[in-house]
Amino acid sequence: MEVHHHPEVEKKGFKAYLLEGLMIFLAVTMGFFAESLREHISDNHREKEFIRSFSEDLKKDTAALHFSIKRLNYDIRFCDSIVRLYATNELTKKPDSIILQMSWDAGHSVDVFFTDRTSSQLKGTGSMRLIRNKAIADSMLKYWNNQFALQQVHDRFESMRAEQRRAGWKTFNWYSGAYNHSGPDARQKLPENKAIADERQLNEFVNVCATLLNGGKTQYLLLLNRQLSLATAIIATIDKQYPPKSE
Repeated sequence: MEVHHHPEVEKKGFKAYLLEGLMIFLAVTMGFFAESLREHISDNHREKEFIRSFSEDLKKDTAALHFSIKRLNYDIRFCDSIVRLYATNELTKKPDSIILQMSWDAGHSVDVFFTDRTSSQLKGTGSMRLIRNKAIADSMLKYWNNQFALQQVHDRFESMRAEQRRAGWKTFNWYSGAYNHSGPDARQKLPENKAIADERQLNEFVNVCATLLNGGKTQYLLLLNRQLSLATAIIATIDKQYPPKSE
């Protein structure tokens, strides 16, 4: 009867197992570091993209803020004139065309439209963690906080402005055809009737103008200017630290 002998398997020594384990550990470690490096490079790239995109949004915001500040100063100017003239009994002595122009121009809406393309992504997707530049991250938070306060003041201002308009319609002849405030020949298009339709309502209108003046000058204008200063400073910082790529 023939006997088959199995070949003997060479037994590995301790050093061989240790070497294999070390090689596996090094391979896993190198893979981990490679993945971490890839994520780090990707995060750096995304951070720069977000920061540059935010800067572009701020440039649009500054244009909107300049317009809103100009418009609010317009309201403040005419509200102040109405209050001063009324306090010195000079308002009703002005020509009807001037009274109508001042009373209407004292209550224009002042809205600010912010570009939230980048802000919404940073807030809504948790990408704010990518902004590791502390100075810029802190500036972003200040900008958003002031924007929130600005929205609250804007809402109060618009509520009072609506009240000013309601009082104005009861006080002046603002009906269609009585005053065309959209062109250079507006004053020549006035009819024979007086600008003030009800002098008993004039005091109410002036009081609302005074409230609008106070809120616009001491709150709204300050926040608009602060927002503009914040935007301008952030843009300057970003342009210095993250200059646009040359074409």
